[in-house]
Amino acid sequence: MKESGRGRRRAVIALPVAALVLSLPFVASPSAGASAQLLGATTAKGAADHGRPITDPRLLAIEKKQETLDKIAGQVTEGLSESDRAKIPGFTDIEVDPVRNSLSLHWKGNPPLRVRRILAHLPKGVTATVLPAQYSKADLHAARNKLLRGGKPADLRIAGTSTPIRITTIGPAVDGSGLQIGYDEDRGVGKSNQVDPLASDARQGRSSEVKAVTDRVTGVPTTVAYKPLSVDLSSRQEDNTPWYGGSALRNPTGGICSSSFAVKTSDGQYELSTAYHCNGGDGVWHTYWGGKLVGATDSAQRLAYDDALGIHLPSGKSAGRLYDGPANETDGYAKAVTGWGHNNKGDYVCTDGANSGVHCNVQISNTDIGVTGANGVYRPITDLAYSTSLTPDHIAAANGDSGGPVFAGVNNYTADEARGMITALDRTVTCPSSEYVLDSGVRTPWCVQGVYFVPIFQTLYDMNWTLVTAQ
Repeated sequence: MKESGRGRRRAVIALPVAALVLSLPFVASPSAGASAQLLGATTAKGAADHGRPITDPRLLAIEKKQETLDKIAGQVTEGLSESDRAKIPGFTDIEVDPVRNSLSLHWKGNPPLRVRRILAHLPKGVTATVLPAQYSKADLHAARNKLLRGGKPADLRIAGTSTPIRITTIGPAVDGSGLQIGYDEDRGVGKSNQVDPLASDARQGRSSEVKAVTDRVTGVPTTVAYKPLSVDLSSRQEDNTPWYGGSALRNPTGGICSSSFAVKTSDGQYELSTAYHCNGGDGVWHTYWGGKLVGATDSAQRLAYDDALGIHLPSGKSAGRLYDGPANETDGYAKAVTGWGHNNKGDYVCTDGANSGVHCNVQISNTDIGVTGANGVYRPITDLAYSTSLTPDHIAAANGDSGGPVFAGVNNYTADEARGMITALDRTVTCPSSEYVLDSGVRTPWCVQGVYFVPIFQTLYDMNWTLVTAQ
């Protein structure tokens, strides 16, 4: 069963190179309400659609520049994932800036000749800067691991306080200056304070006390911030076979979650992926509207550390397409998945939660972060993206979007490149009146400006899955 077998492999392979931090915004959308539609995409799963052409020259230019910058970044990082880049001697981080068409490399010492040659032969119009870093990614991984016990963050003790301090996030500073750490008072699994119980001055003093401990334990400078335990996000209405990603699911306990990408298991079975924490106990999944059977949790295809599970489909069919547009889109608007890619700080992506719809122009601010979910499971490798001024309604997701895909627009936004799966949130805000949330009649909706997501590479690797792409 993958829950145990894959967990053991991660303890040996992934944890030593997991969980650090970066920062920056992101973009990948054609219009205020949705990302660009693939010409020839389907409506009602069959009827031809003429598509929705992208005309905003700013977004088209950004998408083209990002494709070029990500390709160069892939050469610099030797095609390694966000966390595995710690294997590159001296490497700290890399940032892409599609708006300015530039790259920033943070490096401890001098980059090797291989990298210097890449930077000496950049495409016309692309610029790059190498910035000195105090610590490499490998240094910061080693420092981070001093805060882990059994693969998850250990509680901290502060003199004069009875409640343990819980580390909620941990990752490397993009510039290599140290570690960035989030914490709160440990109220137990699935529990956290919705309102800070301490006054501003008292909180500042508590953060200073936590910093003193984390500086001492890790041996590197730490930046500490109060960040209550992430509340898990938990949705497109009534899908049917072949199942698409971004659809609204009713989980085994009756809650709402989002389907993610179509995948193929190592034995060739097609499944639909979603978030592990949405499961609520092994059982049967249905469409959110209509209650049609989707399938059942496959107990052999789940992994808590990646917050991923596969749904076994009686129909045996899932398709490499993602629903797009707002949560109340009912015409079957979907786009093709062309493949997957690694993430870089500064990339623009779209989140695709079925409860609140697609939100684009969301920018990756950090990669390689460890985050603790509300179910108490530490997810050692996640990336973090925030809404920007170009993001409709200035939000990245809503409650009920857990498990939803994260993708980057490609081919002039006519198709999607898989980047990850929504696992947790940051910066809760009141949903604007213009934001439609599918299950708002059941519970009070709330929105977030930031989402954590497990990189698609990590999930595919750990689960031994193959991403299903459009034929």
